[in-house]
Amino acid sequence: MPTIRKIMKPDPITVGPEDSIQAVLELLIENRISGVPVVDADNSILGVLSEKDVLKVFYEPESDTVASIMTHDPTTVDIEAPLVDVVDCLMTHDFRRVLIHEKGKLVGLISRADIMPAILRSLLHRVG
Repeated sequence: MPTIRKIMKPDPITVGPEDSIQAVLELLIENRISGVPVVDADNSILGVLSEKDVLKVFYEPESDTVASIMTHDPTTVDIEAPLVDVVDCLMTHDFRRVLIHEKGKLVGLISRADIMPAILRSLLHRVG
């Protein structure tokens, strides 16, 4: 089975906690992504902002920065962990993506779609 390092998308698009919700929403739409990690200047993971978080703006119209609506302390997986930890995280929490860290710093992310080819290769290897 491949490693997290081989499957993850390194250096994902990120935003800061003080970025405006409008700017981040434009970023999500422009890049056709459904969520984005929130990091500080040192690339330490602070949270994640998803489409679901953006919907909170309808209920909290005074919210104007990412920090006011992001999900704090998101579940992450260490880059040295086995790939099964990522799959468990995706399945247990019904996440679309998992943030990958190394010593608390964001180094990449893995989505459900990223894992599918690895699973297929593993199945084909078992059969063939």
